[in-house]
Amino acid sequence: MSEYFTLKSLEGLLEEFLAGVVKVKQNRLSVLDGINRLDDISRMSSDGHNINEAIGEWFAEHNQWLDKSVLKDIEIGRIGNLLENISFGISKDKISTPEKRKLASEIDRWNNLAEKTPKKVILKRHGETVKNPALNTITMYDNHLEKALNLFKDKAGDKKHILSVLDDSLKSAFTQKNKDALLLSGYIIYYLKLDGYLVDPYVKRLKEAEQMLKGKKADV
Repeated sequence: MSEYFTLKSLEGLLEEFLAGVVKVKQNRLSVLDGINRLDDISRMSSDGHNINEAIGEWFAEHNQWLDKSVLKDIEIGRIGNLLENISFGISKDKISTPEKRKLASEIDRWNNLAEKTPKKVILKRHGETVKNPALNTITMYDNHLEKALNLFKDKAGDKKHILSVLDDSLKSAFTQKNKDALLLSGYIIYYLKLDGYLVDPYVKRLKEAEQMLKGKKADV
């Protein structure tokens, strides 16, 4: 494959990556906004305010979280703690009403979310512990972005230019067969291309590192 088509393929891949980044960040911000709103409602409840309407609207707005794996375990725990405080505030006056019973039922539904969160599957016959294979792809991608950022910061160190970071990253990808370094190199190359840099030599090295990672001899 020529360097031109390699670059075009890389460009398409990284355009998809950038679109994925935007979507992931939007999803994460939406979750954080929802939890912050629930925290506000919990504080209002602690201050003695009637929050029945507010919590009802929150349940309606975020009901899809119960059916989609958009929440991390720590977020599920945070929501559970806030709902526990809200439940205590709602039941303070000991007067049962249809509205309160409905809210209590909804809180129970959300509390069940934590119990349904998959942790590990234990095969008792051989004493083995196996991770759940049905991992959330958004969480996996989010974790990858975090790893890529940490790798970039580690390699940047006291370097003076991003080309030095790219060179170091490409070396790691080639010599260590490091997939994270390979992907980071691709991101940097695309960034530099958009900034007007001549990236053809780096694309060639990227392709060689990719072939090395796949266990194939690179076409020079």
